[in-house]
Amino acid sequence: MLSSDLLRIRISRGKVMPLFCTSDFGNGTDYELVNKMIVFFTNAQKNKQHKGDLLQKINLLESEYDYKLVRGLLALLERRSIFTRSGSSSTIVAPWSIRQKLFEESSKQGLALSDLQRQSIMQKISNQLHISPDTVETVMWGDKDENLLLTQFDTISPKDLILWYNLSLLQTLLFKCTILEFYVKGGLYWKQVLRDVKRYGLMYNLEYCSEDDSGDDSIKCTLEGPLSLFKMTDRYGTSMAKLLPSIVGTPTWKISGSIAKNTDNGKKIYSFELSNKSTEGFIRSRIESTSNNGGDVLDDVYVYDSTIEAAFAKKFYQHFDPADEFGWKMSREPDPLIADGKAMIPDFLFERFGRKVYFEIVGFWTKEYLERKAAKLKVLFDGHDKGENDKSVDLLVAVNSELACSQIETISKDKIFTFKKEVSIKPILQHLRKIDDDITDEKVADTQIVLDENNLDLISIKQIAQKHAVPEDVTLKILSANYPDRYIVTGSYMISKEKTAIVSDSLAGISKFVEACNVMTSNKIPDSCHADLLSKLEYDVVWNDLDPNNATISKKQ
Repeated sequence: MLSSDLLRIRISRGKVMPLFCTSDFGNGTDYELVNKMIVFFTNAQKNKQHKGDLLQKINLLESEYDYKLVRGLLALLERRSIFTRSGSSSTIVAPWSIRQKLFEESSKQGLALSDLQRQSIMQKISNQLHISPDTVETVMWGDKDENLLLTQFDTISPKDLILWYNLSLLQTLLFKCTILEFYVKGGLYWKQVLRDVKRYGLMYNLEYCSEDDSGDDSIKCTLEGPLSLFKMTDRYGTSMAKLLPSIVGTPTWKISGSIAKNTDNGKKIYSFELSNKSTEGFIRSRIESTSNNGGDVLDDVYVYDSTIEAAFAKKFYQHFDPADEFGWKMSREPDPLIADGKAMIPDFLFERFGRKVYFEIVGFWTKEYLERKAAKLKVLFDGHDKGENDKSVDLLVAVNSELACSQIETISKDKIFTFKKEVSIKPILQHLRKIDDDITDEKVADTQIVLDENNLDLISIKQIAQKHAVPEDVTLKILSANYPDRYIVTGSYMISKEKTAIVSDSLAGISKFVEACNVMTSNKIPDSCHADLLSKLEYDVVWNDLDPNNATISKKQ
């Protein structure tokens, strides 16, 4: 964060926007200024220059560039620098002590109006301190700011300095806010940000908002701004500034709020709004820009909180293929559910065709934690939160059977089940299958499928499903209802009974499996349907060995 006098903003139509530093190349650009200042600091450290000499060079830049921008960048670069006293490192006499002795001796002898008098005083003090006169002259003002030497400088690239400056500028702006609203996307990121909200002692409230308000998300967090408080404004404002990197360090974020500003006509309130899209190229988390891992420190990686969660996820993927376009999808730690204005982030979310089922695993925790967790669950199940959440929440809870918690026992038994060592997938499957039936009925009622009258002998269920963006089971149910008793289903195809009758007649007298396959191929029956169609036509396939050429067919008895 920068000092308030270095805040650069633009006000237009009641809105305030920070004037970010840009990374455009060319003469007179912000990038050129940033690069010059980094070079100045690098050379000053290399040549052990005094701070005063360095500041003289930087002061000249203020006539070419925005004064506040130069001073803001200077403040950040100084934080990466170490200035030390000039003079011999072996000198143990403090500069203020030398000055005191010099002034005392000068007052005794009178003002040193000549070089000879000055040298006499210097010599006397050097004899007292057992150091040379040159050392006395060098050290006496060595602790003054302009005489400090730049001995260490942690260099930084122009791009990273620009991003750091912009983040600091935004932090400075938030110090003047009366209220701040934000959202991030993804339960992993919500958990990280809300953990920091609590760690910094910020007052917050979570609520659902309409899609028109948030655009990409349906949850927002509201923070009381530092200027809305009567006391501890500085400390609270600093805490809010510290939170900002956590928010902007996520892939998808948005902040908005109100800024108080003193004007000639009194204090006025201005609005502001920023997002990851509107600040692309200007803002990045300071943590990310200084990390050495080569990527976002908050990457959405699948690291499970417990072996129980990891084992359950493995079971889930044994029943549901992630590559299935129309199947159930599982995600970890989704966006929060809201209970009494506070967040609850379930362990898992299952989604299919807009239907959401949340799943929470309550394992081994302290009794106090369980009581708080159970209280939130009860609010969600009992519908006490309808003022904030008028959406129905489908939430299942798995509780370790060895836990003792009176609050848990008050939750509806059809939404909760127990486990010992591992969470059973069976209750989840049963619940999802019930929803599957509802989804199928809805899709059947809403989907119209009309077949090509010129190509009714062989229907690819998969192709029809992809064309209408519905699952194959829904497609089969619709076609079976539209064309009753007209087709035989084999694999992922529907073959007309007229076609199968022709195939059946052609199979008369054939005993070799390979010959039967040739008959079906000549009738444009896909290879994947051959064995199934033979079974539907009341044939048995006898495998004498692994060679298909030796296999035979015969009518079932």
